[in-house]
Amino acid sequence: MEKSEILEVLKRVCDPEYPLSVVELKIVEEKDIYFEGDKIRIEFTPTTPYCPMGGIIGVLIKYALENKFNREFDVKVKAGAHVQEAVLNELLSKKGKYDEMTQRLKTTGILERCITA
Repeated sequence: MEKSEILEVLKRVCDPEYPLSVVELKIVEEKDIYFEGDKIRIEFTPTTPYCPMGGIIGVLIKYALENKFNREFDVKVKAGAHVQEAVLNELLSKKGKYDEMTQRLKTTGILERCITA
């Protein structure tokens, strides 16, 4: 797998508040993708340090990548990029919390609206 393949998937993940992808908004750039042995880490920068959609954006990124590549991705807020960094990273790293949020996004239609085929 290459960084370009990951970015191609992320070009189809839109910010819930803007009609642009996380790549177009520079929420995720090539330099934010790390290969560490068999793990892949993605660090993202929400649109502002107070972005109310920061957790949702992280879930959308993780969901899109894991569904496309059928493997686990470590998705985190870039250090210092959000005032609730620890809370958002916990949401993304704790399976139960992540699964609950994913289900809520499916129920509300956000998942379908923000990830295009």
